[in-house]
Amino acid sequence: MTNLQVIQQALRRVGLSTTSTTFKNGARDYLNIVTKDVSSRAKWFWMFKSSTFTVSNGTQTYSLASDVAEPLSFRNKTQDHVMLVISSQTLDADDPDHSITGDASYVAINGINSSTGYVEVDLYPKPDNGTDVIAYRYYGFIPDFDSDDDANSLDIYVPQIVQPALVFGVSALYKEEKGDMEGAGIDRGEMERVMQRALTQNNAIQGNRSYRKRRTDDGMDYGFTFAVENGSLS
Repeated sequence: MTNLQVIQQALRRVGLSTTSTTFKNGARDYLNIVTKDVSSRAKWFWMFKSSTFTVSNGTQTYSLASDVAEPLSFRNKTQDHVMLVISSQTLDADDPDHSITGDASYVAINGINSSTGYVEVDLYPKPDNGTDVIAYRYYGFIPDFDSDDDANSLDIYVPQIVQPALVFGVSALYKEEKGDMEGAGIDRGEMERVMQRALTQNNAIQGNRSYRKRRTDDGMDYGFTFAVENGSLS
């Protein structure tokens, strides 16, 4: 569904005009509230994303995608190696004047850009190869929608199985505003019914993935090892 389809379906449930700019603006405001409610319910599989950026010679600081909430991991695709995340204090301690250049092997989360609000990172050493592509994974967030987004598909933000919950959520909030508490309760119940199905799918999405801690000798070193010690039990 598009944003506008959610807005119009919700307005029909409330009994309001689907063409009134005032009512659509109100429903859009509620849509932004409901998407934040939905996104806070779980660590949703559909909010894990990935992106890339290309480094520039001598540039240490880079902005990540606009919807980054939590950076998770980084790797240099060009040089074929992972990049470890370190603290900004560690970077400063190793290179106080930020003059060391080379193949960037570390990433420090640098807060947010004061102008754009995007998450920024510092690479260390400062890149000296202007063609390296850095790939990263992150957990995203759903940005606020405005009228320019009405024709856009919600699929890139919320999967189709969850979208009916947005309709019921917007309708419930609008009915509360209009004093229809009984109708709001019914729609809230419908929203929760959809959310329960979505949470069930979210728990099953990993298939047969194993969550056991890995050994260091299986090719995927996660800091766990086992060795039999000499001696005997008594």
